[in-house]
Amino acid sequence: MLQNEYFKIIIDNLSTAVLLVDSVYDDNHKLKDFKISYMNESFLKMTKDLLKEGEFFSNFKTKLTPALAWFETAEEALNKKTTLSETIYSYNFSKWFQITMNCVFDDTVAVTFSDVSKAKEYEHALTQQNQKLESLATELAENRANLDSQLKSIQNLNTQLLFSAYHDSLTDLYNRSWLNTAIREISKEQKSNNEKFGLLLFDIDNMKDINDSRGHTAGDELIKQVATILRMFESKNTIPTRFGGDEFILLLKNVKNRTEAMNISKKVLGFMNAEGIGISGGLSVYPDDSEKYEDLLKFADMAKLEAKKKGKNNITGFQSLMQEKFLSKLNIETKLSKAMVEKNFQLYYQPQFYTQTEKLRGFEALLRWHDDELGWISPEQFVPLAEETHLVIPLGNWVLDTALRTLSEWEQRFEFDGIMSVNVSPIQFCQEDFIPKFLKKIDFYKITPRHLEIEITEGVLIENVESVITKLNEVKNLGIGISLDDFGTGYSSLRYLQMLPLTTLKIDKSFIKNIATESNIAEGILTLVSKMGLDTIAEGVEREEQLEILKKFNCNTIQGFLRGKPMPKNLCDRLLGGDLSALLTINNS
Repeated sequence: MLQNEYFKIIIDNLSTAVLLVDSVYDDNHKLKDFKISYMNESFLKMTKDLLKEGEFFSNFKTKLTPALAWFETAEEALNKKTTLSETIYSYNFSKWFQITMNCVFDDTVAVTFSDVSKAKEYEHALTQQNQKLESLATELAENRANLDSQLKSIQNLNTQLLFSAYHDSLTDLYNRSWLNTAIREISKEQKSNNEKFGLLLFDIDNMKDINDSRGHTAGDELIKQVATILRMFESKNTIPTRFGGDEFILLLKNVKNRTEAMNISKKVLGFMNAEGIGISGGLSVYPDDSEKYEDLLKFADMAKLEAKKKGKNNITGFQSLMQEKFLSKLNIETKLSKAMVEKNFQLYYQPQFYTQTEKLRGFEALLRWHDDELGWISPEQFVPLAEETHLVIPLGNWVLDTALRTLSEWEQRFEFDGIMSVNVSPIQFCQEDFIPKFLKKIDFYKITPRHLEIEITEGVLIENVESVITKLNEVKNLGIGISLDDFGTGYSSLRYLQMLPLTTLKIDKSFIKNIATESNIAEGILTLVSKMGLDTIAEGVEREEQLEILKKFNCNTIQGFLRGKPMPKNLCDRLLGGDLSALLTINNS
């Protein structure tokens, strides 16, 4: 960006009216006039389109005031490279102005209009009163001091311009504009010297929670604290910048290899942690990862996201596998949108059996997606993407509609007296209109409420707990069951179990997997939950020994490949019709 463009950015942010005029020469290169090249917003508001860009000083006498020798004053300021100031009265505006002309470039003069009408009125009053009121004289002196300060500000615009253009206003660190400009030269320099540099991109963990709970002022103070810590590392080869929001980039020049860059990054993490600040960051290295700045930024961001997935408060180096995962995610995300339009999803139903009697309790509706190119795509891959893009809301509505339609059919065809369990995403459940729409679906499909159970995860607890409890009570009061899925894998506590109006608790398969050798935790959970009056369902039961232990621990229900895999509706129809070979069909597939 050219210097005069930076200058325009600065004057646009001034409350003082400023215009720039360029010299106009005749064929003999003799100065003959000045032409307006730029007017800031304050000047446009003041003149109300009285003047246009491209007009000459020769028009100023009629449009502004004839009280000032416009051309001669500007010519003197230009030739002497000095600042000239004169106070005049404009009948067109009925105001006094202090007009300051300052040569800012070789052929450009900045003209500043400062409204000093009040100062002139004070001066006139003082003259009439023969300077009897000392307070007015003091006020006038203060006004003049302010005008002098404004004049000095104009004279120092070039210095202010460079600093404002390249520094963050909150922290005074270099900003993104500086980095975007400097990185090109740094890349050339490091390449010519056959050297490497690293980009550590990080942000502050849980910044949104801090802003929400303590306010943005506290958030700003934390950002400034992080900047202070970064300055401890500042040197000619280690340059901290604020990239935007709570994101920072530490530029690590002249590093020998990725290990050295990572060691510095880990030290930064250690200093932050010592002050009680958690950060998540990603590191990319030039030219190992890429010679393109845009790629280095993208790769550092990918590594940062990987650090967050690992639990935050960590620094992760970029690996090519991350890009492959990113492209795969992008591909699935694109296909997901298309699949929503074309309705390429299916519902499978996994049977649940009572542990002691091994009779059918019911089914859990499970979402499945088959793509012509990628084949079966795991819900663990596409459901988080659907939540990120909020496609989970229409997708969740489709799941509810399909499951309720199936339940209604089973009730009529087979006098089904079991339970249909349907997963509801936290994002879907926390929609303001979820309950009204949910009740309308139940009424439309005319199902028996006690045959329905909704499964929620611990993710709903992130939202307002009181609001969640109110919604769940509305559901439970209808006779609909409420199951908490994946218990123990997130951030729930016994306090939440006591608060939430649950009917069922699902024990995550991670506890069931090694139950034969590590039974204490599962037994403790089952004992405690049973005392709370909740039913229990053990997920992921695949072996007979797991089943026997669960029987011993009085677990109510099991779900898993041991007794039944997820099945398409037609096999469920056969099972409900008394054809037990349907289970063999799906289990052998």
